[in-house]
This record gives sequence, structure tokens and C-alpha cells, in this order.
Amino acid sequence: MISFDDVHTFDRCPYAYKLDKTEAFPDKITLSECLSQSVRDAIHECSERRIIGYRIDEESVLESFWNQWDKYFTKVYNPNRDDPMQFIRIGEKCIRNFVSLSSEYAFSEIVASFMQGTLILPNGIEIRVNAEEVGRKNSTVTITKYITSVQVEPNEKLEYDLEMSALALWAMNNLNTEQVIRRWVFLLQKITSEIPADKASCTESMKDLSDKIKNMNSENPLPHESEYCPMCPYQSRCPRFLHELSVMKTGPDEGVKLADEYLEIEKKKQALKNRIELLTAEQDQIKAKIVAFSDSNGYMSIKGSDGKLLIRHEKKVELPDDKTKIVERLKTTGQYDSISMPNYPRLRSDIAKGIADPAIVEMANIISIGKIYIKKEK
Repeated sequence: MISFDDVHTFDRCPYAYKLDKTEAFPDKITLSECLSQSVRDAIHECSERRIIGYRIDEESVLESFWNQWDKYFTKVYNPNRDDPMQFIRIGEKCIRNFVSLSSEYAFSEIVASFMQGTLILPNGIEIRVNAEEVGRKNSTVTITKYITSVQVEPNEKLEYDLEMSALALWAMNNLNTEQVIRRWVFLLQKITSEIPADKASCTESMKDLSDKIKNMNSENPLPHESEYCPMCPYQSRCPRFLHELSVMKTGPDEGVKLADEYLEIEKKKQALKNRIELLTAEQDQIKAKIVAFSDSNGYMSIKGSDGKLLIRHEKKVELPDDKTKIVERLKTTGQYDSISMPNYPRLRSDIAKGIADPAIVEMANIISIGKIYIKKEK
């Protein structure tokens, strides 16, 4: 059975996810994961005490966090890569904000902490869901997700959170309610966001989750480079870092020479591009003067010493950003099919990802082309 931990690992790096599932590697985590798990387990202990009537205080929750940190820190890969105290301070801030927010939040009675269940997706796959906190007031259920990440900011895309949509559906199916509120608590920023769950839209989003899980079974996943890479236990086997680690061990080789030559040419191209941009701006100023001169004299061409300039006035059409009414009109008048066209870039992308119609894939000619993207060194 798959879990959202698997989905999150895949989102972070498909290559590491595959190695995680297929290799007998020691159970190692990053400092960020150590922070997140320590905070969550401390909150879990606190919530269990709250359920049976105990009042919480900052000191006891902090003590629980420190105990959890000591337990998980032993699993951290390359713990000296970053300053552990920085993460401890972030965790302490998350705990203090949690205690403060808990004293202010009185919407519903907490009925469960870290409740687990399973949800069957449209493709028949079962996925494990974990409700970090479940509250209830009358017929309304609140499911809470605690967020500790420094990188995650509250934004308007919360309604597209697939994990919370899955949890909402699970709650509707198993807790005898149609009224579910999804609640996100950003502990570091001390911000809470709530969005009522719509069953139809949550059900529709499970199709996207099914497609994502289908992609997780790719035989040749590519690694994603991110802030987690320096802490990844698979870095020594990652194609993105093999050459870099080799150079660190044995010194510059032919690859370094080729990369330097390529980057030097790129610098020259950028210098030319900047020069062209300046010349284009200068040319545009002269262009405006030429058009004004020809219009004022009724000329359609201007003779120069080395050539002739032809002046034409053409119509530039700009359509509104929101084209809903235009599309509706085209469909009403029967013009839509003759004007619209298939989204071929999307089709090519789906074929490359392996999620397109197999019959269409057979019609395509798929070739591998080497491309180079430059990453600036800090």
C-alpha cells in the first residue's frame, strides 16, 4: 500500500524515491525531516493528553520536542552538513506557536490525534491517509495538517492540496458527515487557513492523484536537484553529482575542460545578446522617427544611401486575458471547431512522460536529444 510519505518523497526526487523502495539502505533522514517528525510527535503526545482532559503548557511540550529530537537525530544523514541548532530553534518556535494557537482555537472538540485510514483511488490503488488531528463540532468535522517547513508559505493553492482532499473524502466516508473543514496550521509563521471541502471537487482531484501515482512507477526516474540534495544519502550514486564528486576526489578532468569552454562561449553569447538589446532599443527610437517622417510627408518608402525602407501600417490585435466569453461565442456560432486546434505541446509532453494514449504513442517518433542547462555556482 502506498502512503503520502511516498508521494512526498517522489515529489522531492523520483530517483531517491526509487532507490528508497528498491535498495537495502539504512533508514536515514534529513535534518528537515528530523525537525518535522520531532515537532509532529510532540504535538501528537500533547493532543492525546488534551483529548483526555489535560491542559497543555509550553514547557511540557518543549520537553517532549527535545526528547523526540534526541531520538530522531541519530537517524540523520550527514548531521554536520548544516547547523543542527538552527533546526532546533526552528522547532522550538513551532512548538511555542502551536501552544499559543491551541489556546486561541476553540472551534471544535479534538476527538482523535494521528488517525489513520485508507482510501481507494479511481485506479483501484489503496493509499494510506493520516489525519494529524481530527476535531468535531455538531455535524462538522475539522481535519488539521501541521506544517513546519521553512520553504512552505501560506498561499491560495491550498485547495489543490491532494493529501488534504484525500483526507476530506476519507472523513466523509468514515466519520458519517458531509461537512468537513480542511485546516492548515503554518507553525513557523503562526498562521491558520481553513477551507470547507467540496466532495465533488475532492473526488475529481483524486484522478490527478491517481495519475501521479502511475508516474511513480516509472522504470527510469530522473533525479530532481533541490535544497535536500546535500543531505541525501544517495548523493554518491546520483547522476547529477557523480562527476562533481569525482572531481573533488581526483581533480579536474576532460569534463571540467569542456564545461569551462562551453561556459566561456555562453558568456560571449550573453555579451552579444546584451549588445543586441541595446541596439534594438536604439533602432526602435529611430523607427518611430521614420514612421512619423513618412506619415507627415505621405511617403510609403524612404530612400537611404545603402537601401530603401518600406513603411507599412499593419493591425495588431490584442484579445482579453479572460477568453471565456469569446469561446462561448465561437461555440454558439459554430466557429469553434474551425478556429481551435489540439494542444500539441501538451500532447508531446504527455507522450514524453509516458501518460499519453498508447495508440498515439505508437504514431510518434521519439528520439533522445542531449540538452545543456547552466546552473550558476553560488
